[in-house]
Amino acid sequence: MKHEPPTLCAECLRCGQRSILGRALPQLAGGAMPEGGRLRCDLCGGRRVRLVPARGPAEIIAFVARRR
Repeated sequence: MKHEPPTLCAECLRCGQRSILGRALPQLAGGAMPEGGRLRCDLCGGRRVRLVPARGPAEIIAFVARRR
């Protein structure tokens, strides 16, 4: 069975908005942005965004529902 990369989710540390970004590229699988990379929150425009890798649909739903 082929190992699939985790699905990346993001949480804005300013307003608390949580989003599902999609499948991670191999260089992002650890949850860290490469040098020069930056995300912004869709809701407030904040630049303090934390990447959270989620394995499987149950973890994704738990993250978005604020149970993780």
